[in-house]
Amino acid sequence: MSSTDTSDAGMAKMMGLVVAVLTIITIVAMVFARILSGDGDDPTDKLIRSALLDRISPVASVRTEASDPSAAPAEVVAVALTPEELVQNACMACHAAGISGAPKMGDVAAWEPRIATGLEAMVASVVNGKGAMPAGGGSTYSVEDIERAVKHLAGIE
Repeated sequence: MSSTDTSDAGMAKMMGLVVAVLTIITIVAMVFARILSGDGDDPTDKLIRSALLDRISPVASVRTEASDPSAAPAEVVAVALTPEELVQNACMACHAAGISGAPKMGDVAAWEPRIATGLEAMVASVVNGKGAMPAGGGSTYSVEDIERAVKHLAGIE
């Protein structure tokens, strides 16, 4: 035999030994991991089950119908806004700068012809929309709230 055959055989023997040692180390590590992890979660443990259900529960839900049809819906208590708040929340986006011909708040000359048509006509313009102004003035205000806002905006309080 030549010296290359001997070195090849030695190399194969060494590689076999390295693979065997690595396999043994892997098996020992797996056994220790199994021992240290315990028996796993007990499915009858209420605390663990509760924590699991909390982790997988939806973030929110949508209620499409009353759970008890005979139950009355909860009352919603609405806080009445002042005329200033009504105007600030819905009207000032356009009426502060006069966007698309909207009369500016405090501009008496611009409001005079509109005031001459009467409060009912001005409220109807807001409720139905006029020109670039959408119906309701872009708000969900009631007709009474719109009337209060129009009075404040036009300066006819």
